[in-house]
Amino acid sequence: MKRIFIITMSLMTLALPSMSQSAPKWTKKVKKSIFSVMAYDKDSTLLQSGTGFFVSEDGNAVCDSKVFKKAHTATAIDYKGNKYPIDLILGADNAYGLIRFHVDTKESEPVKTVDQTAVKEEKVWTLAYSADKPSFTSALIDSVSHIGDSISTNCYYTLSKAPETKFYGCPVFNADGEAVAIMQPSSGEKGFALDINYIKNISIQAIGSKADNIILNDTDIPKGLPESMEESLVYLYMKSRTASNSEYIGMLDLFISKYPNNAEGYFRHATPMIDTYQFDKAEADLNKYYELSEEKDKALYNISQTILSKLIYQPEPAYDKWTFDYALEKINQAISLNPSLENKLMKAQILMSKKDYASAYDCYDEINKSKDRSPATLYAASVASAGRGDSIDQQIALLDSAIAIFGDPLPAEASEYVLKRGELYNKAGKYKKAVLDYNKFCYLCNNKVNDRFYYDREQIEVKAKMYQQAIDDINLAISHAPNVALYHAEKSGLLLRVNMIDESIKAAEKCIEVDSSYVDAYRILGYAQLQKGDKKSAMENLKKAVEMGDTTAQQIIDKYMK
Repeated sequence: MKRIFIITMSLMTLALPSMSQSAPKWTKKVKKSIFSVMAYDKDSTLLQSGTGFFVSEDGNAVCDSKVFKKAHTATAIDYKGNKYPIDLILGADNAYGLIRFHVDTKESEPVKTVDQTAVKEEKVWTLAYSADKPSFTSALIDSVSHIGDSISTNCYYTLSKAPETKFYGCPVFNADGEAVAIMQPSSGEKGFALDINYIKNISIQAIGSKADNIILNDTDIPKGLPESMEESLVYLYMKSRTASNSEYIGMLDLFISKYPNNAEGYFRHATPMIDTYQFDKAEADLNKYYELSEEKDKALYNISQTILSKLIYQPEPAYDKWTFDYALEKINQAISLNPSLENKLMKAQILMSKKDYASAYDCYDEINKSKDRSPATLYAASVASAGRGDSIDQQIALLDSAIAIFGDPLPAEASEYVLKRGELYNKAGKYKKAVLDYNKFCYLCNNKVNDRFYYDREQIEVKAKMYQQAIDDINLAISHAPNVALYHAEKSGLLLRVNMIDESIKAAEKCIEVDSSYVDAYRILGYAQLQKGDKKSAMENLKKAVEMGDTTAQQIIDKYMK
């Protein structure tokens, strides 16, 4: 009986939880490196908590990424109960469910790590945060494998038993109190741990993986920057297209604090200042950018371009200091330092935006008389020529020169030049030449044009008395956009013009079917019915047009129906 009692007591001892085991002597020392992470939503309601541990003396730490899921803010609580805000997320790793972050504390004691790999059968201890007695569990290492391949320096450990979930993401120590791994989620009866040195791979990447970005985007806590200045600039560029103004400004502020002598940071900071109407701050940013820039002419170019963009795309609210003349002043300074083509083109662009077409034309003309002449500068000169009131023939001549530079056969990029010339031919009353250019444009685009193009060409073809081509084009417009009433009305009127009365009536009726409020359709239908001799139907539709406000319909009634 006594023997049975002893065996039973032995089994009970084995079954006791890990807390009943004596804690290693070094737990008092390492507890300074371990803390509780409390994550909250925007209403300061606790979402979840877990254990984090310091990995550097300046507050960098690691824990299970699930702790930060949907978090708006987070706090670290150390072994003394002191609370510190977690101010930045420094990276995430979706493969192993870890997140790296920064605790806003004056000093931190990191866990001591070793480069030496733990070995099979070695005993290890995992520690979680606890306000009083140490919370730990121990296990033996069953096997050691390398991550990815045998060349990898990082190892993955299989442990003799699975830990409680509270230990996920906690540091794993050897007998000397040195951190060798990070506990991973278990599967079945075995536990798993990731080499402690793997944390060196966890950082914000300029172009991060989709999987890692899922973790980063799933928390509202501000994000840090990649480790290098060059990668940080790439990262900022990528984020400028997706981040909110407040989030982007925070990233830029962080960049400037980290790299106060980098001119690019101040230049980029000016953009969200403009977007948020903080124009004085934007001006200060641009001045600092110029001060720190090594290439002053490029800085002046960028400043003038920034001012011009604000004037064009965000004219209100106005910033009195930023005018077209101020932008001109900056680009003229740039030209005095470097009379490059880029600077001269910026000056011409500013003058065009100012509607000083004569001065803009002079800028383009100077370029077009030099080796820098191009189709684009000749095209721009044509637009400036129109602005200053020159003849259409002069505008066309400039486009002829632009198109000639492309050579024969014309490439696809010449299409817009050809179309613009066709528009000018139409304006000059040279309709057949206009149609030829529209045809050439369509060819250069491989016939990939829309309904509006066919309608516009049809309008010119009617003026050129090219009626069959016009009918073909209006039908093409309708085939691309069958629910546009204008096209059906235009078709009806065109068919009426060439005395295709029955077809005209059908087209007008289709127009009314598409849009019963389209008044022109009733007038054209009534007039077509009148031509066919159906005066009763004609009168009904003409009166309908009159009731809808069409004065021409009344004139038809007065002339033909009385």
